[in-house]
Amino acid sequence: MIHSGEHVQSAWVQMKSFQQWLIAPAAIGLIGPLQVNANEININDIADYASSSTEISTSQFSDVFPGDWAYTALEKLSERQGCIDQSIESGQPLTRYEAAALINLCLEGGIASSDSNAIRLSNEFGTEMAILKGRIDGLEYKIEELRAGAFSSATKMSGGSVFTTGFVDNAATADNKLTVEYNYTIDLNSSFTGMDNLYAGLEAGNQNQLVMDSSVTGGNGLQVASLYYEFPVGNFTVTAGPRFDQDDVISATTSIYSSAFRLGEMPWGTAGDTGAGVGVSYVADNGWNGSVNLLTQDGSAEVSTIGLFTEEATDMYTASIGYDGGNWGGGVVATTEDQTATDTKDKSLGAGVYFRPDGFPSISMAFDRLDNEDGTNSRDFMIGVDHGLGSGVLSAAYQARDNQGTNTANYEVYYNYPINDGVSVQGGIFSQEQAAVDNTQGFIVETFFKF
Repeated sequence: MIHSGEHVQSAWVQMKSFQQWLIAPAAIGLIGPLQVNANEININDIADYASSSTEISTSQFSDVFPGDWAYTALEKLSERQGCIDQSIESGQPLTRYEAAALINLCLEGGIASSDSNAIRLSNEFGTEMAILKGRIDGLEYKIEELRAGAFSSATKMSGGSVFTTGFVDNAATADNKLTVEYNYTIDLNSSFTGMDNLYAGLEAGNQNQLVMDSSVTGGNGLQVASLYYEFPVGNFTVTAGPRFDQDDVISATTSIYSSAFRLGEMPWGTAGDTGAGVGVSYVADNGWNGSVNLLTQDGSAEVSTIGLFTEEATDMYTASIGYDGGNWGGGVVATTEDQTATDTKDKSLGAGVYFRPDGFPSISMAFDRLDNEDGTNSRDFMIGVDHGLGSGVLSAAYQARDNQGTNTANYEVYYNYPINDGVSVQGGIFSQEQAAVDNTQGFIVETFFKF
């Protein structure tokens, strides 16, 4: 029979073993860089609770208090090396890891190998210093891994998406249904010297029915919409590439109307045809500016067969001059388009002026004239107004166009409201009037996302 005293002794042995097993991982966990207050954890109680054979020293958990030799040595070392910590300057206790971090900081400044305080501190806090160094090295390794899978630090990516919902009442077609369309765009800008820029624009979208300023019609797959390189040459900026828009290199500002709904100024002078080519622009400190660009339309597809700027290519030449002042400005844009299919040269000349008076709506007016070599000429006049209203902007525009004898009048009114820095919503109405043809009206709501 086992006596009760033997039961107690056996239980005590099991308890001692359990305590030794329990205290080891708990102590190891406390080695991490935790801010532990000595009043919250009684180090002596933990030491008494653990077995005397526990290999982890309780000194590793104790804080460094003012008056301790280590605290005094740290004060002298930090003053001498100029690495004074706010805590030690104010006389607050330090954890052993805080002390180890301060020693490391002071050692970076370089001290004499014969400095007894530094040697003694390094020996006392060597374990904590080694743990901190290991964790820093591990963190730096993880950062390098992240960098290896990321863009270059000189490459910046931004982008956005537009959801377009609208109804267009067009008597010319029987398909007058509510429509939802979208686009998705990505912009990549990379610099190699700090003064240059490689731009790549990717886009996808199905905005075929609702013809808006934001429309992208390429389909669901991302495609390269723009790819060109800009770099300075003296006071000039040179732009060249296999794919850029004609209006990417027009320095003159002929309008500051938002043009974010349907109507846009100068449909021929700033048509924005895409191709391969080169452009040069100049902006003076006094507000005057000028530019010229030459491109072969769809040159990326034609260059292998007919080449750039040849008789077989469809080439466009654009020149502009402008002035931008404090509250007003304007410019003139001239273009010549060498049509390959018709063997004709179409020329356009446009001009625009804008006013931005303080406390009043901004006003933009632009006129564009297209002279076709076959005698079918066209004219376009547009006036647009933007006015801040509440947190958003209220915009309205009127456009009168004579397109080779077909006269139309276009109106639009819309309001853009920013929900936050990345999301905005705009809604508006438009109308197109044409003689002997039923009017076309529409109501459109767009949600813009940018990142």
